Amino acid sequence: MGKRKFFSRKDGTYLKKIDPFMRFFPYIMKGRNEAAIYFSEQIDITQLKAWLLTRNRAAAASGEGVKSTLFHAVLTALVKTIHERPQINRFVIGRRLYQRHELSCAFVIKREFKDDSNEEIAVMKFKPEDTITTISERIRDEVQQVRQKAQEDEKKRHGIVNWFNYLMSTPRIILRGLVRFLAWLDYHGWLPGFVLELDPMHSSIFISNLGSLGIDAPFHHLYEWGTTSIFMTIGVAKKIPVATSEGAVEIHDVMNLAFTIDERISDGFYFARSIKRLRYFLERPEELDKPSGTPHHKNEDETAVS
Repeated sequence: MGKRKFFSRKDGTYLKKIDPFMRFFPYIMKGRNEAAIYFSEQIDITQLKAWLLTRNRAAAASGEGVKSTLFHAVLTALVKTIHERPQINRFVIGRRLYQRHELSCAFVIKREFKDDSNEEIAVMKFKPEDTITTISERIRDEVQQVRQKAQEDEKKRHGIVNWFNYLMSTPRIILRGLVRFLAWLDYHGWLPGFVLELDPMHSSIFISNLGSLGIDAPFHHLYEWGTTSIFMTIGVAKKIPVATSEGAVEIHDVMNLAFTIDERISDGFYFARSIKRLRYFLERPEELDKPSGTPHHKNEDETAVS
């Protein structure tokens, strides 16, 4: 086994030979929120809702399969887009740009829809062969597991949140020093693997499904801790009048998606085309039942260094 290079990380590959502007950006835009750009996209989900309804009715009638929701569809479309457009799955840490090794998404699971109910954070990894069926099944199992544990022990928390129960019992001066030490380790790529695995702020993208709460999609800040380069919010589905090409007016179902993106990981043209690809999948829902296509790799002048 070869010696690990100084700038290598467990979770990403250092991109050395890229455009010099891309290499320089982390030195003039040191934080994610300083480098944040914002995209908002309205998606026509009329066909998607009808497709999900037909699909779910068939699953219920046969007693096989799993119910899929709008959130499952958006997550599947996102997974397919990122696998095809891998520059989206990059991050900046230690003033250097890395290509992430795996695709992971973090999202919040509400134990119950009550004001005083605890929230848990799930981090899930996805492969190119994932479809809406496999993703729906995995999310269903994850949610059931979290809620089952909550019924067994209402004080026990899920994943990394459980660690906070111990961390927050320490004196502030120790906690501050620990966080600074961990940030220093992360800067140099020395953060322990179990932290990278559990921490939602080291995932590819953080998703907040606000549509389930009946509100629209706001722009969310990025977190300076960790390596998550994208925060996406999902708004509530609503009906609006739409003018057709023939001049008629129809009522369509739409949903807003809002993105906050660290622009240091790629350029605006790449982001715009990626969001168009995401919209393509959501407006043609039959594509969600297919594995991801061939990735659109980086430019020829970009070289990944292990």
